[in-house]
Amino acid sequence: MTVVLALPVAILAARFGGVFPMLIEQAAYLTHALPGLVVALALVFFGIGYARDLYQTTWMLLLAYVILFLPNALSALRASLLRQSPRLEDAGAALGRSPLRVLATVTLPLARPGAVAALALVFLTIMKELPATLLLAPPGYETLPGLVWGRSSNALYAGAALPALILIAVSAIPVALLVWRGDLGTIES
Repeated sequence: MTVVLALPVAILAARFGGVFPMLIEQAAYLTHALPGLVVALALVFFGIGYARDLYQTTWMLLLAYVILFLPNALSALRASLLRQSPRLEDAGAALGRSPLRVLATVTLPLARPGAVAALALVFLTIMKELPATLLLAPPGYETLPGLVWGRSSNALYAGAALPALILIAVSAIPVALLVWRGDLGTIES
């Protein structure tokens, strides 16, 4: 969801100049400076005061993740689009394709390496996010970081070891796939 919401912002920022696209991009990056705890507490306040039906639901937790990690997805997508010439999209338009068809057949395939990297970045950061998950998750919702934190804060280190190992293994999968496919080199260079 975060990557899908970041895509239009990345396209605006990479392909269209001007004040409006720049303001939208900068607004998206503002949340990167906020700690997860601050965003979570703000959403707790919002949920209790104005959206009781959303409070401690998966939707509220997803909203927190989007707010916190949209900049991660945006930076990967934008970098991927900036590496590709906008003339490729111009060529598609010159061939008589509609703007939506150019988006579907030219722009989105060009953004694919960035989207893969964005998915991996967002997945990895969500896997380790603790404050927002603890404060906003529905009752009884267990995550690996929550288990590790809960057990280690109670000095149950042996009980925290297996969830920590699983967390490392699950987090290593997207990184290994990106390295194996070579997508990290595409984004970094």
